[in-house]
Amino acid sequence: MPRSGNGYHHKKKTMHSTRLHALDNLRTFVVFLVIVLHGSMTYMAYAPKWWYVVDVDRSLLFTILVMLIDVPIMLIMFFLAGYFTVPSLEKRGAGRFLEDKLARIGIPWMFGVLVLAPPTAYMIYFSRNVPMSLLTFWQTDFWGKAFQQSVYWYLGILLTLFALTALVYARSHRFSSWKQETGRPDWRVFVYFVLGVSAGSLLIGLAFNQSLDAWFHVYILSFQPARLPLYIGYFALGIFAYQRGWFTDQGYVPGWGRWLSLCLASGAVYINYRFSVPPGQQTLASTVIVFLLFNVFCFSSLMGSVAFFQAHVAFRSSFWRSQARNSYGIYYLHPLILYPLALMFVSFSASIYLKAALLILLAYVASWGMSAAILTRAPVLRRVF
Repeated sequence: MPRSGNGYHHKKKTMHSTRLHALDNLRTFVVFLVIVLHGSMTYMAYAPKWWYVVDVDRSLLFTILVMLIDVPIMLIMFFLAGYFTVPSLEKRGAGRFLEDKLARIGIPWMFGVLVLAPPTAYMIYFSRNVPMSLLTFWQTDFWGKAFQQSVYWYLGILLTLFALTALVYARSHRFSSWKQETGRPDWRVFVYFVLGVSAGSLLIGLAFNQSLDAWFHVYILSFQPARLPLYIGYFALGIFAYQRGWFTDQGYVPGWGRWLSLCLASGAVYINYRFSVPPGQQTLASTVIVFLLFNVFCFSSLMGSVAFFQAHVAFRSSFWRSQARNSYGIYYLHPLILYPLALMFVSFSASIYLKAALLILLAYVASWGMSAAILTRAPVLRRVF
């Protein structure tokens, strides 16, 4: 079969847009991992100085867990958002699509930033007994040195990507007339993608103290600059994957054994290398290696998790339906529950492993319950969540 110019063996085929249960379930699991990440940071050795609540007892095992989970989770979220963007545009058109995203993403984002992020950020002061009231903090430091958007930063970046995609869709006949094609991607597609996002991330990272973790604010957006090319890249990859029919019955379905093996191997190498380079002693060569390992691990995590969920978690039970229906609400609410609980647990004399497990479980169940009982049921809120 002849090879196409973009590295694909494919045939033209128009397919109906169907929601893939495996991808919905994967997104649900990623939201759970977000809570695992945030709960674990309370107990990690070398926790960021600004982290909301830090327990007196900490462990290197939680540091490793945080480093592993932090790499792929949000980029998988951007990929999944991109994957379902085109069918939504085809169904609604650019105008209605953008109206829907402004209601479902824009309003919760602004409310989260203006109303929910300040008390969340105040936990940094409150947990350290800084003598400042919440009202004073809200009026002063929050808009200066303590400004952040908590977990709601993701909604701002996502809304921006949705808006730009809708603009291109409305103005580009070539984009709006895309027909889904199926076929197996050439391995070079994967290599070029990883090298491309690694290069973009590295160039920006070098301007921000060679860090993948630094945060930055520009106008009303908050993000990690070195990861900005990854947000854009994985969102665009999701659009590309949908257009090429990845993960459909007729399209490319990755093998989970191969991809998960690469994920585990690259994750082990990434962690080992990060610990082998002492803080403050990074060279240009070591920085290049870290960024490349980060992206290989991230991409293999994406492909491995999609493959595994397609092979083993593609069903639609009542449990998974509820989780998928409430995943947005769980993500939105969990900081309001997790950090106060973490502060309560600081005074408990118990194993940090037990405390971490209880913290994560209680925060997830409580967020799920509040989302199911309020956000997805209240007359106005259920249209958003």
